[in-house]
Amino acid sequence: MTDPRVSVVVPYSPAHTPEDMFEEALDSIEAQAVPTEPIVVTDDEQRGPAWARNRGLERADTRFVAFLDADDLWKPGKLKRQLDAIEETDTAICVEGRERSTEEFVRDLYLARIESLTSSILLDTSAVDLRFQEDLERREDHLFILEAAVAGGVCFREDLVTIRKQPDGLSARNDPELRVRANERFAELFAERVSPEFADRYADAFYHKLYHGVGRAAHRNREYKQALGYFRRALAHDVKIRTVAAMCLSAVGYAVGKIW
Repeated sequence: MTDPRVSVVVPYSPAHTPEDMFEEALDSIEAQAVPTEPIVVTDDEQRGPAWARNRGLERADTRFVAFLDADDLWKPGKLKRQLDAIEETDTAICVEGRERSTEEFVRDLYLARIESLTSSILLDTSAVDLRFQEDLERREDHLFILEAAVAGGVCFREDLVTIRKQPDGLSARNDPELRVRANERFAELFAERVSPEFADRYADAFYHKLYHGVGRAAHRNREYKQALGYFRRALAHDVKIRTVAAMCLSAVGYAVGKIW
């Protein structure tokens, strides 16, 4: 590998990440066993992590680019292990996870069975030239990873990142309408840019999981009428006992609420 340097793009918004967490994230970059060039993109105007990551990609002048959210931490040796993996497998992207086929990985990530991968990304920009979808309100990182995996192949290493969730983080947003709108747009973009055949094959599983999950969230918030609507939409894609049972519970909650 002629140039082992890694540019590290760190989106930072003071409104969402405490300064001490941000400094700890930078320290975890400095502790890596390979040369790094941190690129901090401060987002004072709340334009979003996709915007910040794209500005970082534009500023990077190395073959390898990694991403680290400002509230996460890299584990020692993370980059070296991934550089070795990419060299061994001749793939475009390396992320955290167990070894699996590209098809299995694409299926699991598309169906959101895998989460929190952004801070584990190491990208070989000589293999793929991609950008994050800035107008996608959620899962823009998943779309980016899926495009890279299908275009250039993906490899894996386990135990790379410590994810630190915090109440003010962007990932804490869970507005049902936003979740549905963003996921439906994500599915459209996946079909257009990654694999229409794959999107069609797993459409029912995708939409059932989406609407069931949003329905459960609405039920927990005692929004029983909305929950019933989402469960009906889920059942239109796949009839599962858990969804029928959840729908019955929401119906009871709605009926009791009407009585009282």
